[in-house]
Amino acid sequence: MKSYLLVPKESIESQARVGPRGTEQGERVLPRTTALRFSTANNAPDALTALGLRSATLPGVRPAVSVEEPRKRRRKGAKARAGTRGADSSTMPMPGATVSEQTGAEPGSYRFMPLIGATMAHFYEEATEKEARSRLESEFEFIPDVVPLSFPGPVSAGNTGPRNRGMSSLAQREWPDECGVPLAHAQGIRGAGVMLGILDTGVDADHPEHAARVIQFRYVSLFPNSPHNPARDIRGFDPDGHGTHVCGIAAGVHHGVAPEVDLYVASVIESETIRTSLGRVAAGMEWLLHQFSRPENSMRPAVVNLSLGFPLAPPPGISEADYRLNLRALQTMIRRLLDSNVLPVVAAGNNGPDAVGYPAAFPESLAVGAVDFERNVATFSASGVVEKRVVPDVMGYGVNVYSSTERRCNNQAFYERMSGTSMAAPYVAGIAALYRCRAPDLTATEVRDLILANAVKLPRSGTHRTGKGLAVFR
Repeated sequence: MKSYLLVPKESIESQARVGPRGTEQGERVLPRTTALRFSTANNAPDALTALGLRSATLPGVRPAVSVEEPRKRRRKGAKARAGTRGADSSTMPMPGATVSEQTGAEPGSYRFMPLIGATMAHFYEEATEKEARSRLESEFEFIPDVVPLSFPGPVSAGNTGPRNRGMSSLAQREWPDECGVPLAHAQGIRGAGVMLGILDTGVDADHPEHAARVIQFRYVSLFPNSPHNPARDIRGFDPDGHGTHVCGIAAGVHHGVAPEVDLYVASVIESETIRTSLGRVAAGMEWLLHQFSRPENSMRPAVVNLSLGFPLAPPPGISEADYRLNLRALQTMIRRLLDSNVLPVVAAGNNGPDAVGYPAAFPESLAVGAVDFERNVATFSASGVVEKRVVPDVMGYGVNVYSSTERRCNNQAFYERMSGTSMAAPYVAGIAALYRCRAPDLTATEVRDLILANAVKLPRSGTHRTGKGLAVFR
């Protein structure tokens, strides 16, 4: 089985044109004001449907799987035919076996994602992939979904103290007066009316930091474009705690920078591997844009936090050509957020100087490094220059930040101090939400410029770049 993200070459090379969203492939028309249109986008699902691939977005009867086909008596001495293409609904996996996608009798499956102008396709047969290429390769990049993305996980930053077991929160928020968060809250600016999207490991929707609100949550499965392993809209959960911590910093009721935003969380990262794929991130981003584009949301301001990314160099076993294709597709998706008036806030990474990665290095991103509460640059904070772009753009508090993580079986709530640019990014995302709350008519680009213009300058560092300085609300 091979997986590809099919991206129109026109969408990679040029900006989108304003136009209506939605297609006849099963997606609802969504009237966001900056809707996108690509002249060739519909060609991919049309061609894949004609080749017999099954859409993961269309309703319909689940196709028969090969083990359910009637068995024919074969001649004496004849060899048995090969079994199913993958794991089907009747196949019981052996303990320790690699997780494989459930597949039906069709030659493949696809998910059309019109809001980011792409189609994710799985081919179970080489002949079908070859035919699809012959029909579509002149108009689409076939980007192999083989490069793993990971989030810059929490790092050790000195003595963090014990976990705070069973307590609802600290007595008060720890955000210093200089950052403007206490003043914003005193003025009633707390993020109301703003939509905040989080792509991470998930969120514990029943943690005291989040239980008072309704969180729109989607679990994106390991095989996001499969009709047999569908994504699910369910009550939020987080087996890792990283996403819950990120959500608490940005929007927690007791500790969040913008506690009154509406949270939209897509779980796209597994807790065991802290890895994800371009396809899962694409599916999560598409879902966020669908939520933001609902009729009741189409005019509301939005921010998205991404604490994940690629390294600068190709990982082992990945060719330079395939890696560059993945980067181009990822940059196209970040650009789609800006085209849709959504501000993308991205963690710069935790590998120190001269080690920044993507999507933080894309000019469309608002890249965030980390400082402590004394405004000292964290040693782990990534920085550098990538193709004349200086990263990070701005800094956020990212050392020993106190926020929600998980709960015990007896419902005791856990809070923990974590460090990393994964923590600094949601702080800045919260600052962006405060600005968008105060002035909802500002565009995403204008909010970015406002954050950079109001940043507090930091002392020059001999090793780290700090962009415009510490992001604050003024």
